[in-house]
Amino acid sequence: MNFTSWLILGVSLTSLYVLGLVIYRLSLSARALKLDIEKARQLVAEAQTFDELTISSATPSSHDQLDGLLLKRRSFLSNREKKAQEEQRRLVERIRDIEIDKR
Repeated sequence: MNFTSWLILGVSLTSLYVLGLVIYRLSLSARALKLDIEKARQLVAEAQTFDELTISSATPSSHDQLDGLLLKRRSFLSNREKKAQEEQRRLVERIRDIEIDKR
C-alpha cells in the first residue's frame, strides 16, 4: 500500500469516528427531548383537568391589627437589611483574600 491509500484509509476511519460521535450526540439529544415531551404532556393533562380558580377578595386590616402589622414590616425590613449587610461583608472578605501581588 502506498501513501495515498493509507491517507484515504485514515480519512475514512476518522470520518466514521466523527459520524459515530454525531450520531451519539443526536441520540442523547433525542432522549432528552423525549423526556421533555413526556413532562409537557403531563403538564398539559394536569392543566386540562383544572376546573376553576377561586379568588378570595382582599380584606383591609383593622386598626387593632395595625401594631402587629407594623412590627412584622419592621422585622421584615430589618432582616432584609441584615442579609444585605452579611452579603456585603462576605464579598469584602472574598475581595480581601484575593492575592494581588503575584510576582
